[in-house]
Amino acid sequence: MKKKNLVSLLLGAFFPLGLAAQNMTDIAVMNDRSAGNELVQSGQSTVDDSVFIHPDRIRFDNRCIQIEGKDVFVFSGAFHYFRVPQPLWADRFQKLKDAGFNCVETYIPWNWHEREMPRSPEDDSCLDMSQLEDFLAMAEEYGLYVIVRPGPYICAEWSGGGFPQWIMRKKPAKTSYEVWLQSNDPEFMHWNEHWYRAVCRVVAPHQLTRKAKGQTGVILFQVENEFNRIKWFPSETKRNYLEQLAQIARKYGIDVPLITCWTNEARNVETGVLNGVVDMVNSYPRWQVEKGFGRLINQQLKTQPGKPLLSGELQGGWMSEVGGKLSWEQEGLMPVQTQHITLYALQRGFCGINYYMAVGGTNFDDWGARQMTATYDYAAAIGEDGTTNDRYRRFQGLARLLEEHGTRIARANQVRVDYTVTDPEVKLALRQAANGDRYYFIRTEEHTRHHFGTVQTADFALDFSLEPFGSMVYYLPAGKQEGKWYPEVPLPEPRPVAKADTIRLADCAVSFADPLPVQWKRLKRGEHLDDQGIYGRHLIYYRTYAPQGALLQVGITGEKMMNHTDGDGVLLAVGGKLVKPLRQEADSIWFQLPGNPSAKGKQEVILLYESPGLQHHTNLAVELHWKIGFDYVRCADKELPLEYAYTEEQRGQTLSQGQALTEGKAKGDNPLIRWYTYTFILPQRAEHAIYHLQLEHTGNGFIYVNGHGIGRCWQKGPQTNYYIPECWLNKEGENRIAISLRPTDDGAEVKKAEIYVK
Repeated sequence: MKKKNLVSLLLGAFFPLGLAAQNMTDIAVMNDRSAGNELVQSGQSTVDDSVFIHPDRIRFDNRCIQIEGKDVFVFSGAFHYFRVPQPLWADRFQKLKDAGFNCVETYIPWNWHEREMPRSPEDDSCLDMSQLEDFLAMAEEYGLYVIVRPGPYICAEWSGGGFPQWIMRKKPAKTSYEVWLQSNDPEFMHWNEHWYRAVCRVVAPHQLTRKAKGQTGVILFQVENEFNRIKWFPSETKRNYLEQLAQIARKYGIDVPLITCWTNEARNVETGVLNGVVDMVNSYPRWQVEKGFGRLINQQLKTQPGKPLLSGELQGGWMSEVGGKLSWEQEGLMPVQTQHITLYALQRGFCGINYYMAVGGTNFDDWGARQMTATYDYAAAIGEDGTTNDRYRRFQGLARLLEEHGTRIARANQVRVDYTVTDPEVKLALRQAANGDRYYFIRTEEHTRHHFGTVQTADFALDFSLEPFGSMVYYLPAGKQEGKWYPEVPLPEPRPVAKADTIRLADCAVSFADPLPVQWKRLKRGEHLDDQGIYGRHLIYYRTYAPQGALLQVGITGEKMMNHTDGDGVLLAVGGKLVKPLRQEADSIWFQLPGNPSAKGKQEVILLYESPGLQHHTNLAVELHWKIGFDYVRCADKELPLEYAYTEEQRGQTLSQGQALTEGKAKGDNPLIRWYTYTFILPQRAEHAIYHLQLEHTGNGFIYVNGHGIGRCWQKGPQTNYYIPECWLNKEGENRIAISLRPTDDGAEVKKAEIYVK
């Protein structure tokens, strides 16, 4: 650090003061009239102490969370147990711990734990909460606090936003509002209580308040999720809904603080159960941290004064969608962005941060929401396959800063500071503790070049060196002339490289048409597959009979009808040959059948249905298209009787376990589904080798490995690489892959399939 007088001379000689950057926040944020320009939080908490059931164990004020009477900075990362096979949890927990996290967060998806439909809200026979129990117990083994988010709506790019497929069958004929999900309709609230009762039965014993002092456990319980998205209910209805959820949680033993996120109705509530609920900030600003995240913070300070600043979801990456880009290929998601957004949160006074995601995962089988890729790597610090990266090392550096200074920075006051700087793209902010310690935050949102220079205040000068989009904090103890730069990012650690050749699967490939089903089940008019108790969204066969040359109309969810996503897929075959669609309308597809219209009798028509999945948002459009399968097949304005066969999933599991298909036979080479199967043995290699399937193909379908559904594969991409969990592989015996493909306009063919080691 240069001496003040020398720096002043240099500044005056080479950098006119007119070029200096001024103020501690971006003009776009400072002039945001909708949010207010809050620099310093209210000096007092607005929360009534009565909301804390065990204030000696856990409570909060306007600046910090206190656990057992001591300020704790909550440094948390999202880890979805339902996206990582259970044998791999210990590895992911250890890596979270090694990264410096003291807390883990997870959604709890209702549809994952209750896959079959119960008879009534009092019927718990279809619930299996064992994985949640195991996850909470393991988190405690690794000394991590836990934040749980049981919805009932979770979003999470997960099928139905976490709601079970069967839930819409419980919707009454008459409801309080046209949209039923996330409403305070009495019947819906009965089902919410059914779900919360099951969750609380597991969570309550794992709360910090039920553990011995010094142990970890659940510290925060979230009610609802991102409720600001809901615009079709009055505000008083939404508030009543939140109140009921909070009361149900308390009824069934939740005594830690309650939270929610992106939910205005929980803010500025002076009395009642919502007075103690903290509405958290979620932010995914990519490159525009101050404009995006800063605006939300200003709103938080204005509309929820006296409560601590917590982030329920701070950007730790982003999702990938079918036809888009993979997470690591997207703009604004580089590891430096994580460091930048974190230090900006500290600059503004946050005392708790949860990163979404910290642990990547997979949308196995058909659990991903509509048009989501199988990979949910999310560009997370701990990747889908368990490997770590530069974002992980950034977290390690940030963790050390937070361990030493996190709560002290949160308790420090923001101080407005005038300054000049040699680089106008660089900004300065200051937080000063009561004892005089100072934390200088220096950052730039310019992300194409490095930034070097000096920043000058009235009594302090500091040389800096920032990477593109860089952000650092300089800690200067009271009365000292020298301080320390944070964070200190550790260097990459070398790891063994697996020495094994890529396994090319072409030599062991077997390809054949899917045998058509022998057994078919009849559907009543107007029935869908979920009315028959089938809740998966794999490829579905339909059969009907129609005159030759007839014009058929098939009712589906069309293009852009469900939240602007792709429509359902329909294939039709007669006599073993595909029939191309004649035309497509908003909610139907038309086919002209082959043959002579004057011929007597009817011919067999086989159809294949492909659903891109159930959307992860709720609204009227989603509820209207919630059901699985065709709405109808019509000929001459009359609905034809339909039969169905749901066989693709079971056959994929059978083939990938090395068993032959015993049912059905191919008819005319059945052009609707084609199978590719492979058998391979893993060569001897390092114990911790990680395996991936590299796949290039036409058509859409599903991938199975040794009886496990790896996920969907889409010709549109962008995914061509599929992680195979090592716990699902036979290290010394044979391994089998089965891939089902339904043809697109380009057909259905595997062009390349390889197993490689990472």
